[in-house]
Amino acid sequence: MTGEKKYRKLICEIGKKIYANGYVAANDGNLSMRLNAEMVLITPTNVSKGAVKPSQIAKIDLSGNPLDKNRPSSESLLHLAIYKRCDWVKAVIHSHPPYATAWAVIGLGLTDPILPETIVSIGQIPLIPYKPPSTQELADIVADAAQKNDVLLLQNHGLVAVGKDLLDAYYKTERAEHVFRIVALAKQIGEIRTLSKAEVAELYRLFNVSEKLQVTYR
Repeated sequence: MTGEKKYRKLICEIGKKIYANGYVAANDGNLSMRLNAEMVLITPTNVSKGAVKPSQIAKIDLSGNPLDKNRPSSESLLHLAIYKRCDWVKAVIHSHPPYATAWAVIGLGLTDPILPETIVSIGQIPLIPYKPPSTQELADIVADAAQKNDVLLLQNHGLVAVGKDLLDAYYKTERAEHVFRIVALAKQIGEIRTLSKAEVAELYRLFNVSEKLQVTYR
């Protein structure tokens, strides 16, 4: 199996996981991988992530020009903007996980230090102000934020996760939805205890957290 065939298959496998977990519905969401320095594989428009086939995955260049007969996702501008500005990013997943998207609808990101696992693996999840989907305006603001954050919450829209590969981006999506769900449940029980500056600093030291993810909390 060639590298491209393997990646097309992987995109479909992760797409099915996202659909099965309820992170997308109907034809929502989009996934992409950087095939090489000039080309990107991305899910097609108007195809369910739970049923997409390797042969349906679209191939485009970094300018968005099609390199096969498949029509790419309408959110391809967002993916390409991230790849252009973040050299290390090899995969992007945009989804609508229910708990995370509920936070996006009420206009709240997750910037307080709550769960150690989240602090050391994905850091803060800031809220990106609403811009119309599938526009260059949205793509630019998300790409700027992706230079500092691996997971972003799009106001009234959904979640974007970037990674060193597709599994990395998927696990960040899964972890983000998990923490948003935990915090939502915790708020129903009582007051949330956030970690102190000293406790966060200890986590950074113990787990050798990259400078990119480190935040100075108030």
